[in-house]
This record gives sequence, structure tokens and C-alpha cells, in this order.
Amino acid sequence: MSKFINIREQFFFGSLILVVITLSLSKYSLNSQSIIACAICWLFYSSFREKYNNLKRNFLPFLLFSSLFWISLIGFLYTENLKEGIRNFEMQLPFLVFPLIFFSVEITEKTKLTLLKYFSYGVVVSACFALLKAGYFKLNNFGDYFYYDKLGQLLNIHTTYFAMYVLFALLYFANFISRKTFKKRLIYGLCIVFLLWFLYLLSVRVSVVALIVSGLILIYGNRKSITPKTIFLLFGGVLLIVLFYFTPNFQKRFNAKTPEGIAISDVDTRTVHWKSAIEVIGNNNLFFGAGTGDGHSKLYDQYLKNGFETGYIYQYNAHNQFLETALFYGLLGLMLLLAMLFFVLKKCYAEKNFLGIAIIAVQMVVMITESTLESQSGIVPFAFTAAILSVVSISGKAQKIS
Repeated sequence: MSKFINIREQFFFGSLILVVITLSLSKYSLNSQSIIACAICWLFYSSFREKYNNLKRNFLPFLLFSSLFWISLIGFLYTENLKEGIRNFEMQLPFLVFPLIFFSVEITEKTKLTLLKYFSYGVVVSACFALLKAGYFKLNNFGDYFYYDKLGQLLNIHTTYFAMYVLFALLYFANFISRKTFKKRLIYGLCIVFLLWFLYLLSVRVSVVALIVSGLILIYGNRKSITPKTIFLLFGGVLLIVLFYFTPNFQKRFNAKTPEGIAISDVDTRTVHWKSAIEVIGNNNLFFGAGTGDGHSKLYDQYLKNGFETGYIYQYNAHNQFLETALFYGLLGLMLLLAMLFFVLKKCYAEKNFLGIAIIAVQMVVMITESTLESQSGIVPFAFTAAILSVVSISGKAQKIS
């Protein structure tokens, strides 16, 4: 019987590893299939009575972290665009799946870190494959795919989202580099250098801000063990990152143009995005929003009214997740999103889990300039990390993961 239980554990935790590894791969379908496999393995992982008791004990956190799924379901009652509503509703499924899984089973701290380790190495492998493909195209005169959104095409993931993944991996390697053997420190150090270089190639402006903010959080959390030499190296690293921001590689990426070929600044476009979104929010039901399927159509019309033809033609979203949530689900949805962030940050701070705080901080910074919960690349990591970081880790021997 114990052997059978061990096999169920292996399958369940193996499926969790598949979820985090496939997240950075170029095929979305692999990650979706891994999530389905994880849900199936969860069904057989433990008894339904045990799941029920755990879920009952964690009912309020489960309700909070699955709230975006439930309000998207309620949003069907007052939406007009059912087709778009169904698409948006399907995208919210991770907000039900991951809280249901993590709040109904027992997870150890070692398991959480193991999943983050596999994710981090997965990001390194995905980045290596992208560079190999870029090198192949370069050698065969198919074009230069080493920079900007060209590199994103090889990753098949928007550069902003992959930059966020790179930051997660950087935080993991940086947090544990001093606690490993010399061989592991060397490997972790090489991974850090490689990922910083890859971050430069991606040239995502908000990633520089997110790296500085999360890096400061990590430094504060490890302040007692940081030596003066480490502080000097960190200061040099931050200075180098700031200088990278002013290089032509970074600046060239943001020379946006209108359909008529007129150059516009990135700040100006963001201002129009946010102004239009705020106007739509004010013109609709302020508390409940426009509904699961109607937020974007009204935003596109507002772009046209404000003379932002580029946004109307290319159907840009609000480029701010907080405004995006309020656009669809009103102040109710915005308050629930903020409550989720507050809960997980408070939980991590109570456990002195500054790595967890740094990971959530990265996502919060990116949310300011991107609607991260409008695609699977943003929804899955947020739903996964927010739920698993909010679960109380059990003590004792960790489950075996092979």
C-alpha cells in the first residue's frame, strides 16, 4: 500500500514539475496539457476526505485566490459579447485549478523550492534553444533574431513575459548561490551571468525596474549575511544595469510609430492607454465593470475617440493590469486583485520569505505597464506562485521528487 502511495506522490509532484518546466517552452499547448495532467494526478494523490478537510481549513484563502475565476463567471450575467466572454472565462481557469490543488494538499517548503529550481533551469534551457535557433538563422542569412521582438518570435512568448521568467530564475540563483558548494556556486554564477546577458538581448524596459526593486528586496532579506565585498559587487551590478538602459539596444526598441509613420514615445502611448481605460471605467458600472466579454470592445472605441488610431487598429489592451481588471470587473475585481497581492505578501513577510516577496514584486511591477493576466504566459505564473506561496508549508520530511 505504501508503495502505491509513493507512486501517486511521484506522479503528482512530477506533474507539478512538468507545469513549471513547460511554462517557458515555445508551445502553449504543452503547458495546457501539463496543467490537465496535474489536475488528473491531483485527483488520485490523496483521499477526497483529506482534500476536503484541507480545503475546509483553507476555505477563505481558496475563495480569495479563486475569486477572479468566480467574478468572471458572474460577469456573464451582464456581458453582451458572449464569444469574447467565453474566451476570457477559459483563460481564468488557472485561478480555480491552482488554488484548488494547493489549498487541498500538503506542500513542504522543500517542494516549493524544488519547483522553483526546475522552473529556473527550464528558463535557462529555453533561452539556450532560442539562441541556438537565432545562431542558425544568422549563419544561413535568414535574418538577425538576436534582439527585441525578433527573439520573442523564436521563444514564441512575448519578450516582456519571458523577461519576467528570467527575473524569477535570476532571483532563485542569486538567493541560494552563497549556500551551495563551490561547484554549485560556479554553476549558479554562470546561470546568473547568462540570464543577465539574455535579459539585455530581450531589451524589456520594465524588467530593469523590476530587477532593481526585487534585487533590493533580496538584499534586505539577506542583509545579515552580505559582506562588504558583496555590497561592492551588487552596487557595480546595479550601475551596469542602469547604464544598459541608456544603450542604443534598449532605446531603439521603443521608437514606436503611428500607422502614418509618425514617431511617438512609449510614455505617450502608455498615457493614452491608461487615460482611455479610465474613461471607459468611469462610463460603465463602476463597481461591477463592463463584464467578462465587453471590456476591450469599449476600450477600442475609446481609443478612436481619443485619436489613438494605432491602439484601435491593433486592438491594444490597457497595458496596466490594475486598470484592465477594473475595466472588466470594476472596483470589485480591483479590490480582489489587491487583496490577493496583500495576502501573499503578508504571508511571505510573516515567514521571512523574501524570495517569495521578490517574485511577487516582479509581477506587480510588470503589471503597471502590462496587462499580464490577459494571456496564459502571465496568468499561469501568477495563479501558481500566488497560491503556492500562500499555502502553509508542512514540517517534517519532504515528499520525494524524482
